[in-house]
Amino acid sequence: MKTFIIDDEQANREILQILIRKYYPEIEIQGESDSLDVFLQSETLQRSTDLLFLDILMHDKTGFDLLNQLNKRTFEVILVTGFEEFALQAFEHSVIDYILKPIDKDRFCSAIEKAKKRISEKDLLESVKDKLNTQSKIPVIKNKKTHYIEYSNVAYMIGQSGGYTTIFCKNGESYLLSKSLSNIENECSEIPYLVRASQSVIINLQDIQTCDQGGSGYIELRTNNFEIFLPRRKKREVLTQLEIYLKA
Repeated sequence: MKTFIIDDEQANREILQILIRKYYPEIEIQGESDSLDVFLQSETLQRSTDLLFLDILMHDKTGFDLLNQLNKRTFEVILVTGFEEFALQAFEHSVIDYILKPIDKDRFCSAIEKAKKRISEKDLLESVKDKLNTQSKIPVIKNKKTHYIEYSNVAYMIGQSGGYTTIFCKNGESYLLSKSLSNIENECSEIPYLVRASQSVIINLQDIQTCDQGGSGYIELRTNNFEIFLPRRKKREVLTQLEIYLKA
């Protein structure tokens, strides 16, 4: 985690640095300033900062002036001020916490822990997004060319003998892939709308068009009007997954 400190009083900047180094040595202090402009004029600094300690009343400007000028803020903010009356305005700017001067050690640590948790959650979310992005396409070879098929364009996949799988796309195209259905299932395990409906078929929940009422029966997809017969238990599992996906 990287942090930056903005406060027009040197003593306050030094206190924050002492507290960070003593209780959170893993946090890298990128720098400190008595001016908003140093931070505001550096997009590189804004992108690299995870946590900003920001004073509110500074010379002829306020910390809110900085927050109002940043359209896309990727870092968390802890406001540090000697005035209680700015609390409501502070949280309207979605800051992670608000610390009054003189800084209390326990209050400081509580704010840091909140920031660490929020940043950790954001990092985890980005990690999941990156994973989904890297797995968003299937490379297949057809007519001596590699085609990259988006998972969202897949309607259903049928496993073939010899470890092959035929992929049928919503746009009417089909491709033969030299991978078993089980291998493909493992690779797309993070894609919530692709479901193993039977031993030989994976379907896209988004493509389901109709379903027979009652226990066992057929589920029909829009693409090619493909139908698959499912026994009662498996049909219930697929429909439950569809319901969960639609709610999400």
